Amino acid sequence: MNTRRITEIVLALLMLLALMNGCSGKGQESPIGTESAVPATSTKAPEVTKAPAATEAPQATEEPGDEGLYHFAKNYAVDSEGWPLEKYVYEQPICDTDETFTRWTTCYYPQYLPEGGFNDIVTWQGVAKYTGVHIEYNIVDSANRQQNFSVLLASDDLDEILDQGSSFYPGSVDEAMEEGYFADMYDYRHLMPNYMREIKVRSEKNPDCMDKLFYKKTHLCTLYGLVIGPVPSMGSTIRQDWLDRMDMGSAKEITTFDKLHDALYAMKVNFSNNEYNQEEIFPFYLWSCGEITPGWIFPGYNTALFMSRLSNRRVVDGVVQHCGTTEDDRELMTMLAQWYAEGLISPNFQSYVVGGTFDAGFMKDMVGCMPQMPGSINMLEANGADPNTHWEPIPRTKRFDGQILEFGNRLAETHNGFTNINAKCHNLELAAAYLDWWMSDFGGEYTSWGPEGWMWDYNESGEKELQDWVINHEATMLNIMNIYSNNNLVEFCLHDIRRSYAYPEGKRPLAMYDTWVIPDYGGHYDWPSAIILSDEETEETTSILADLNTYFSENYVSFINGVKPLSEWDNYINDMKAFGLDRLNAIYQAAYDEYIANR
Repeated sequence: MNTRRITEIVLALLMLLALMNGCSGKGQESPIGTESAVPATSTKAPEVTKAPAATEAPQATEEPGDEGLYHFAKNYAVDSEGWPLEKYVYEQPICDTDETFTRWTTCYYPQYLPEGGFNDIVTWQGVAKYTGVHIEYNIVDSANRQQNFSVLLASDDLDEILDQGSSFYPGSVDEAMEEGYFADMYDYRHLMPNYMREIKVRSEKNPDCMDKLFYKKTHLCTLYGLVIGPVPSMGSTIRQDWLDRMDMGSAKEITTFDKLHDALYAMKVNFSNNEYNQEEIFPFYLWSCGEITPGWIFPGYNTALFMSRLSNRRVVDGVVQHCGTTEDDRELMTMLAQWYAEGLISPNFQSYVVGGTFDAGFMKDMVGCMPQMPGSINMLEANGADPNTHWEPIPRTKRFDGQILEFGNRLAETHNGFTNINAKCHNLELAAAYLDWWMSDFGGEYTSWGPEGWMWDYNESGEKELQDWVINHEATMLNIMNIYSNNNLVEFCLHDIRRSYAYPEGKRPLAMYDTWVIPDYGGHYDWPSAIILSDEETEETTSILADLNTYFSENYVSFINGVKPLSEWDNYINDMKAFGLDRLNAIYQAAYDEYIANR
């Protein structure tokens, strides 16, 4: 087995789990060395290529600062509410002052940085040429970021640009602004036409986007990174070669849980003790945590199977509910208990940790359906026991054909990276313009890929394709790109997800996303991300959840493995209420009602 490839997938899954479950810190404001095979040209800065030509905007906006020194966005068209009507093109560096900002950031694999750090990397040398802005990096080990931030905060010595700063600030975002630590960039939004245009366009498709990106409507404290072409992060896949051998049609025809059950049961009967293993198989692979995020595996039940704590809320007809306590959860548990009793789920599933169980059977011809990221498909097929192993995605599974899915499947416009600006930054106008350049079409593409000939070239079809040294880098392709081009795990940037599939075998996994997109998604149960509890409410909910989550984590999963029969569901709910469920719901209900009243 290719150890490097397995390591890459394990790390990717672990990072994904961390991102979805608290890596970014405060959920209210965050939507969290060996020699490298670098070509000899790696020390050279890229040639400055011409950015796309500007389109003259009909409505003028005032350009702040000295026009001879600063070249901020100006004369761009806006609508009646002040939103830019198109993306802005920076035709020349933003400043001629040769200014430097300090930037607090991290690198997950610093051993692969060149001797001079980020500034020795051609992509970031190119950004300095295009913008006229230089960066003095304060690269802090990821494990020590909280401690380092606390020291800098206590000494009032924070850097000017702070990647994920609000995750490490000990108080609320309001307090960070009121106490003069984080700048409110709302007053500088006219210098950020590209970011404002991205927000406006995305909000027209995703009603939650505006609320998420603007803090309390009139504050812009945290600048969130955005993805180019949002796609689902993960979905369910099935062994198409097994379906073919059983004459059960295409993976894309498995649209309901009944159809999935029939396929799983047939796999159990036909492929236990097969030629590539001598054991009973448990065809449905279930992680110990259930789902990493709502809607990936059990979307038809409009809840979140997250079995360690009550971390997801939904709103049904205006009523706030916590996933894990609803009637839909009861019905989901009824289905899973049946699957478990029929041997479709392994009795050892509670030991299957995300990213940590690559010997659990799905490379030994013992699993027929499992959640995957598209990037893992080629590796799993190449290392499967059966040389004919062939995985294909199945659509978001419904309870019945024609069902409108209402929860957990709205495509995320943001990624995990975000940035705060120190209120004491020496030039807030320039900082706003500098970061807006990252959101320009040219800046987003350039920071995502780097210059042509560095990490990629055009192939015979005229498509970007990563060079061999990137694809085969010992740091793994994903990790080295997060160093030599923008890092969607850390920083404010416009990130092109296509770069992760720009290799010869990448077209097929990239196309898998199309199967998981839901064109008729309803989303009426989705919890608004803009709802923010007060400090007092946060303290009370934290206190309630301390005991409530202990009971929940010890009992919820018991309905799957039969330790608790479904006849005890009502008793389980009553016990949850005794531990404070009603009060927890009431706090969030009041916050939701206030949010709706103020919209």
